Amino acid sequence: MGNTRIFRRFLWGVLVVLLSGCSLVAPAPKITPLVTDTPATPTMNPEQALTKAAQQATPTPIPSPTPWQVVTPTSTLRSIPAQSDTTNPLTGLELEDPGLLWERPIMVKLANWPQSLRPFNQIVNADMVFEYYIGHQMNQLLALYYGADAAKVGPLAPGQVVDARLARRYQASLVVASAPPTVEGVFEQTLPERVFYRGYVPCPGICTETEAQGGNTVVDTAALRTFIESEGIETAIERLPDLYFDNKTENWDESALRVSYLYADFSVMDWRYNKIYGGYELWQDFQQADGSYTLRQTFDRDSQQPVIFENVLILLADYIQYNPAFYDIDFREGDKQQAAILLRDGILTHGTWFAPDINQPYQFFDLQGDPYYLKPGQAWITFASTTSSVNMVEEGSWDIIFVPN
Repeated sequence: MGNTRIFRRFLWGVLVVLLSGCSLVAPAPKITPLVTDTPATPTMNPEQALTKAAQQATPTPIPSPTPWQVVTPTSTLRSIPAQSDTTNPLTGLELEDPGLLWERPIMVKLANWPQSLRPFNQIVNADMVFEYYIGHQMNQLLALYYGADAAKVGPLAPGQVVDARLARRYQASLVVASAPPTVEGVFEQTLPERVFYRGYVPCPGICTETEAQGGNTVVDTAALRTFIESEGIETAIERLPDLYFDNKTENWDESALRVSYLYADFSVMDWRYNKIYGGYELWQDFQQADGSYTLRQTFDRDSQQPVIFENVLILLADYIQYNPAFYDIDFREGDKQQAAILLRDGILTHGTWFAPDINQPYQFFDLQGDPYYLKPGQAWITFASTTSSVNMVEEGSWDIIFVPN
């Protein structure tokens, strides 16, 4: 799978050079007003309430107009395949080392701010990337490595409570640069012996580059696995359940050649569909020398490969604000009516998402309740607020504007 992925991206790089003069995407997104923080919180589960108490914050609850019943529905996913199966359940792609499917994934926390920390190292090797809001119009990312390892993932960022929820859901070990005391307490409670910090794992597991190299902290996921085993920490897991995949899709709602997720007019994650590759390229805000902002395509720092994902999934969720720089997300386990905007192949499907419980991965459905079929490949998952504004700027071009709950 690793060689296949590298070949596909090499081929794409050649095609970009040959066809750089061709325009295959819709116009750039509109400039939008600055989004400001508005303290608010939905109903919290007991674990989130404990986090709030530890932080000594007092956000004002906003009751849901339609309370949901938390249940554990019968899973509609396929049963876990036999151990001889060689397909990655998160990507639908063949694996070079199927034995990794019975080892804990590695989830690496990545910084996206300030701009000087960009671009990412080896995010193109992740099976899934999770993106969420952290306050002050900024986001952070959590990259999951399950079907293959990566030698230099970065830049490593501090941990948030959301990272604990996601790592537990995917049975993963979590790597962060650091964590404030409240967050560290959540890590100890929910992920005992599964969180690894800069300075506590020797290089080559976690290494900080010299200033001449860029000064970022990076993670070698294979070396980290070796370190974890040397510490006698259990790494065996039950194989993660399969998502649904198909090379073609027949049911969809809208054209989506460009979808921009805007935290502010200076903070933009802009996805542009490339018909040649069959995936979405990531473009981001870039402040130029004169102080003005533009959008610039994102490339991997080491390989200079474009950051392209076959699937972009925007999941509407309830954010919980403890203070302007401390957020959690209510994932509402068991609620199958949470809205989703699902992108593949230049088309958009309105759907839903949920997880049966706190220890199970996410599942995706269309509005008829049938499983949503991802395109074989990688998935980028953005947790948007339920109050985000969704606007079709013109045919095939969408602006989704973040508004805090």
